[in-house]
Amino acid sequence: MNRVHKSKVAQVRVRMVLTSVIYAVISCAIVSTAISEEGRNEAIDIVINALKGEDESMQSMAIALVREMPGPEVTKILAKELPNLSVRGQMQLLSALADRGDRIALPAVITATKAKDESVRVAALKALGDLGDSSSVGLLAGTAAATRGAEQKMARGSLYRLRGPKVDETVLAAIPSAAGKVKVELIRGTGERNIAAGVEILLKTAQDKEARVRRESLRVLKTIAEPKYLPALVKLLVEVQSTVDRREAEKTVTVVAHKINDKSKQAEAVLAALSSVEDVTIRCSLLRVLGKIGDKSALGVLREGLKDKNDTVKETCIRALADWPTAEPVVDLLKVVQTTENKIHRVLALRGYVRLIGLESNRPAEEAIGMYKQAMSLASDTSEKKMVLSGLANVKLLAALQMAASYLADKSLQQEAEVAVVKIAEATVGSNPAESNAALQKVIQISKNEFLREQAQKLISQIKDE
Repeated sequence: MNRVHKSKVAQVRVRMVLTSVIYAVISCAIVSTAISEEGRNEAIDIVINALKGEDESMQSMAIALVREMPGPEVTKILAKELPNLSVRGQMQLLSALADRGDRIALPAVITATKAKDESVRVAALKALGDLGDSSSVGLLAGTAAATRGAEQKMARGSLYRLRGPKVDETVLAAIPSAAGKVKVELIRGTGERNIAAGVEILLKTAQDKEARVRRESLRVLKTIAEPKYLPALVKLLVEVQSTVDRREAEKTVTVVAHKINDKSKQAEAVLAALSSVEDVTIRCSLLRVLGKIGDKSALGVLREGLKDKNDTVKETCIRALADWPTAEPVVDLLKVVQTTENKIHRVLALRGYVRLIGLESNRPAEEAIGMYKQAMSLASDTSEKKMVLSGLANVKLLAALQMAASYLADKSLQQEAEVAVVKIAEATVGSNPAESNAALQKVIQISKNEFLREQAQKLISQIKDE
């Protein structure tokens, strides 16, 4: 180690020792009850000078002391000095003032939210989340509406964190008269703060003239609305004019319906509204919701919809049944595949049929494979056959492996068959090693997919190790 380096190390060590000594002396002076007011003020001056200085170690020491200084008078003095510090010093002091939790600093923090430097503004907005109260709602919502990036993110976060007996009430009271962007922020805040009392207000703003206000209201209602509001939400869905709003309203009704513990009653409000609706667009909207809710009591209505004269209604019901959470509509979809002359309806029904086969875990293996074979026989082109193989890949049975392997020689289906074989073999190598090995060897011989060949080889190695 050369002399220059040794000298620098020594200087750093001396500075660290001096800093520790100064910290101890000032700390004792600040917290001591016996120290005079003049002595305390002198200690505070030392801290402020350290904050104004360029020595980062002294600044860090000063900030640590700021957090320990007792009394509102200390807060008042420090807050007054805030604008006189460097950008780094202001950011550190704002953080320390927030940790002190003394609201005497609030005016200085509010002023700092308008500082020229963005970093200071962001630090002030963060501090406002700790020190602010109901009077800070407007500032935070307005800032969130008017800014972007880090500043907007911090303004939103602080609005969501504000604490106080009247904060929620202030947020809700400000919504009706707020300008568009600010209204959106207040509505978003209602959701983030989980203000359940805001449902009535949001049912009104969900019909606002501004689209962004309507859609944010619908999104937040998913969070704060309880099932007792379902009739009102369904009414809202029936009355919406915009296609985008309708889709959002459908999601809201679905989410709130799922909050009902008794699954057999989740579709009641939608079914009640559907009985008096004749407009095709609205009917389809309600039918889509019934499919997403997945309440067994709605199956009858959807099955009847398969017979409707209107193709759009039929298609909506097919889609709803194809996405059903259980395998109950599998026969209905099979019938559509076998009888419809509409190609779109056929494809949708076949896709749903294949999906539902895989949902029934207790279905006997022979029956399941028989259904997949039937689906393959009904598939009218290569794309539909690929779809069947993709569904078959999820069946972890020897019969499924053998069926998938039988399509390895078909050039048009080879890639899908290879994927299915490898995927199924992951489950069958233990129970049926010989058959699994044979199918995997075929994949290695013919596949051009290096990743699949590697996966197949790993499974074969696994068989040998056992």
